[in-house]
Parts: sequence; structure tokens; C-alpha cells
Amino acid sequence: MKQGPASVIINDEIANRVFVLRLEEPAQARDVRPGQFVHLRCGSSLDPLLRRPLSVLRTGANPRNMLPSGQYDVLYDVVGRGTELLTHLRPGDLVDVLGPLGRPFQIERTTKRLLLVAGGVGIVPLVALAEEALRCHLEVTLLAGFRNAGKVFPASLVPEEVEYVVATDDGSLGHAGFVTTLIPTYLTWADQLCACGPVPMLKALTGLPRSPRLPIQIAMEEHMGCAMGVCLGCVVPTRYGYQRVCRDGPVFPLEEMIWS
Repeated sequence: MKQGPASVIINDEIANRVFVLRLEEPAQARDVRPGQFVHLRCGSSLDPLLRRPLSVLRTGANPRNMLPSGQYDVLYDVVGRGTELLTHLRPGDLVDVLGPLGRPFQIERTTKRLLLVAGGVGIVPLVALAEEALRCHLEVTLLAGFRNAGKVFPASLVPEEVEYVVATDDGSLGHAGFVTTLIPTYLTWADQLCACGPVPMLKALTGLPRSPRLPIQIAMEEHMGCAMGVCLGCVVPTRYGYQRVCRDGPVFPLEEMIWS
């Protein structure tokens, strides 16, 4: 983990109010793993006070990518004042970044066919995981759900070897309905499932008609204060008591979670 200034390389809008922010900080780019995140200060002062946690989309440490080795991409959806401030960043600006943080995804040794399920910006760590899986010569299918066509993650940013299936809540692109309705079709094909998205989507995974031998890992999305495990602002209930998403997660085995 490193805290320090990262240089902005690009800050491009790839969908409706969804941006890819490319940063250069060699130590962070070298060490980050799929499922981990960085904590960004949104302004040049203490207003807003809290940083924003952003998952890493891709890194130059992966030779499959075209990024220089010291650079990495994060993605953010403009939903409030903090992320709105990020839209004003320009190439050459410096951003105070802490990271990489959190527990990453783990690909099981026996996995040959990996099923990924994303909701909204939850697609970010799963694209990174897909890149890693392809390096291990795995077959990968990515099911991704979005509110509407304007929010869909571009297929051009998904590795071409990945089967990419899109669902939209309003039916404006791809499958009409929730992405979870697509999962049963792939359950007999997959031998590992990883997911990231809103809690209702993750909770729905517990009701899948699946083999108990199918391992499922989920990455939780929670508001964070310190992202260091001190403030306890991101705890979630598990079978082992309350766990901190920032330090004990954000990746957890599905069977450990307790849903309210």
C-alpha cells in the first residue's frame, strides 16, 4: 500500500456520466490485484472530507494491456459532489491516492470456466479479473446488468476472448430485465462464479439452483470513511461476526454472508 500523488493521464467519458480515469503511480500499478481498490481524494482541500473508493479496471502490470507499466485505470459513475469534482481532472493534474487496498479475488486451481456477474460499475473489478483469467488460459463469460443503454460498459473495453452478455433494466439494449435472470443458463457450464454489484443482486445469488460445489466469491460495494479498517463505517454481517469491507473484503465467499 502506498499513499502519494498520482498523475492524471486521461479522464474520458465512456458512457452517460461514466468516466475512465487513468493514473500513473508505479508502485500502485505494480501491486494491485483484481478486486482491490484505491482511495482517491476528490479535491485539493478537505472539502469533501472523505475520499472515494474506486476499483481498478486494468493495470500496465498486466502484459495483455496496452498501458505503460506504471499506469492503471479506474472507473467512476458521477453520482454526487465528490465524483462530480473528479470530472474536472485534466491530464497532468495530481491526485492524492491511497492504495491498493482490500482483499482481491482468488481464482481456484481447479477452475477452467469462470462465470462473472456484474451490476453497474461492479463490472470494473470483473474486467480486471477476466484479464487475469485469460492469462491462465481460462474460458470466461461476463454477464453484466445496467439501468439503461446509456450506462452500458463498452464492449470495446472488454477482452475480445470474453463472452460478454448485456442486460438492461428497461430493455433498451440486450436482454430485458435483471442480469440475475441470465445466470441459470450458465450454472452447469461454470466451475467458479465471481460477482460484484449492488446488494440485492448479490443477495439473489444465494437462491440459485446450483451445485454446492460451485464456489462463489462476491465483491461488496460499501461507503467507506477511512478505508483502513479503523472507522468501522463499512462493516457487514457475516457468519464470523461483523467484517470490514475495506480490510476483510471487499471480496468474500458468498456462503459467509448474512443478509438482512
